[in-house]
This record gives sequence, C-alpha cells and structure tokens, in this order.
Amino acid sequence: MEVIIAPKPTIMIYHHPNVSVETIQDLLFGIEEEGIPYSLEARAASDDILLMADEASHASALSVGVGCSADTLVLSYKNLPPHQFIYRLRNYKQAKQTMRALGVNAARLVKGNPFKTDPGLEVAF
Repeated sequence: MEVIIAPKPTIMIYHHPNVSVETIQDLLFGIEEEGIPYSLEARAASDDILLMADEASHASALSVGVGCSADTLVLSYKNLPPHQFIYRLRNYKQAKQTMRALGVNAARLVKGNPFKTDPGLEVAF
C-alpha cells in the first residue's frame, strides 16, 4: 500500500534568490500573527512579479500567494486573472509596517476576515 502525504496547506511565497528571509521578515511576522503557516521558495529571477505571485497562489493549497522581487511585494489569489493582484507594495524595504500589513492581509484572505487598511498598500480594485 502506497502512502501519499499531502503537503501542508500554506501561503506560498515565491521570492527572487537575491531576497533574504531577513529582508521580508515583517511580511512573515504579519502572516504569523494571524496564525497561518507559510512556505518560502526561491524562484529564478523574473521581471514579471505579477506572474510570480500568480504562480505562488496556484502552488498554494490555500490559494494565496505572494511574489517578492528585490523591490516589490504582490499578494495574489488563485481565482484572479494572472496579471491581476489584490495588493502591491513597492519599495517595501522602507515600509516595514506596511509590509507587515500585507502579511496580515494574506493571512486574513485565507481566513475570510476583513483586510487591514494601510495607505502604503496599492489596491488593485
């Protein structure tokens, strides 16, 4: 009898190889404070951060993905068109509280709770 172990449901975070965990620590703290697990995966550098976030959402069992380039974070959901996003944060290294709010909102998307507002987050709709 073959045993298949399903991967743990997590928010998937795809990041460029040059982005360290320390750089996005506030994003991770935001997800953790809402009690949702996440997985990090380094991906080949790409100029299309929206596509990276979309691929992360499709790889997530929770249907929520974050794309992380050297200067931009994008929150996406599996059921959105590939070049659509929920939130985007440019120059995130200078906006630690806003980065944390994006992490909170990623977790709240999973839980179905209202989003946390932050003027630094670019909203797509």
